[in-house]
Amino acid sequence: MNTRIVVYAIVVAMSLFVGCSSISVTSDYDPATDFSKLKTYQWLHSKGAEDALVKNPLIGKRVEEGVKKALEAKGYTLDEIGTPDFYVAAHAGVSDKINVTDYGYAYGGYWGRYGGYGRNVDVSYYKEATLFIDIAQKVGDKIELMWRGAGTGTVEDRPMEERQQRIDEATMKILEDFPPGKK
Repeated sequence: MNTRIVVYAIVVAMSLFVGCSSISVTSDYDPATDFSKLKTYQWLHSKGAEDALVKNPLIGKRVEEGVKKALEAKGYTLDEIGTPDFYVAAHAGVSDKINVTDYGYAYGGYWGRYGGYGRNVDVSYYKEATLFIDIAQKVGDKIELMWRGAGTGTVEDRPMEERQQRIDEATMKILEDFPPGKK
């Protein structure tokens, strides 16, 4: 049973944002932060057992690559050795969703005494993934969140070749509003 859950989580995580034709993006930040001083970053890796990126490190690497491309395009540099200006963390979750559409009463043909009347309801099941990208800074001995972006979209399975491209698109869209106030 445990093996089935792990295999299921890996399959779902592999499809994270793969094929998400449109994602809904939100962001929030600490207005007291001076984002203009940020130049270099390092990764903070999640240890959460429920994190889809921890369950499938291949997807985690693809997300890191997408974030790296997005941050490099904005002029930020990955600094794996020195003391960075900020830290980046990514984590994700996948949930089952149900879509119910009620079309009301249907009036069909008039066969038999009461034929043709009924209610038309469509029920569809799908997976929805949310990818969080956190930007944090060290304040004293603590690391404090200063910006968070999140993207939510429907999960669709796609060929392996398209996965990095789709993840790149999702991370670019999430990081579009980072740093705040710049377009």
